[in-house]
Amino acid sequence: MPSEFDTPRRGFFGKIAIGAAALASGAALPRLLAAAPDPGDDWMRTLTGKHRTVFDLSSHKNGKPLAQARNYLNGWRDAFHVPDAEVNLVIGIHGEGIPIVLNDALWSRFKLGEQYEMADAATKAPATVNVFTAPHVVAGGPLTAEQTVEALQARGVRFIVCMNTIAGATNKLSGAGFGAPADVRAALLGGLLPGVITVPAMVVAFTQLQERGLGYTKIA
Repeated sequence: MPSEFDTPRRGFFGKIAIGAAALASGAALPRLLAAAPDPGDDWMRTLTGKHRTVFDLSSHKNGKPLAQARNYLNGWRDAFHVPDAEVNLVIGIHGEGIPIVLNDALWSRFKLGEQYEMADAATKAPATVNVFTAPHVVAGGPLTAEQTVEALQARGVRFIVCMNTIAGATNKLSGAGFGAPADVRAALLGGLLPGVITVPAMVVAFTQLQERGLGYTKIA
């Protein structure tokens, strides 16, 4: 004869059986047990060179940091006979360094030469194009052809910029009257130079890179 506890017990064990069947079928896994999405650091796994470092670049300084990047690669190559393939250099751009990785259209639209104090070598007026890129190398300019963003990328250098810097530039340019924040932010993200990598926060990226064995150099 069934006891007064049989019905609740049957209900309890029935729920366990249903739950076990769901887990066995994988139905509950996507929500409960699936791995967290990759944070976007796959590119870091490609940094397998023998010599690896990250440059902390927070100001364009008229191109001096890019000249130092070229000197770094040349130093390994010329003095120590280390090919570029064995040298990983990451340039972490944040703060006032952001114009380096923005295209000509944004330099013109947002008057970046004026906003970030970068002059045209010929006219001495605020630059209206990205003077750190190959098409705009001129005699007396801030960089030689070997020091441009494209030349460094061709040698394996990775340029990264953080979303906090995008947010800071958005506030700066929107506050200067160049459009609503959402429009400015979308333009900045859409106007990054080819190959530039975005990261959530530069301080985290620096930590991640050091944990992967990269040295750290603050570019003065």
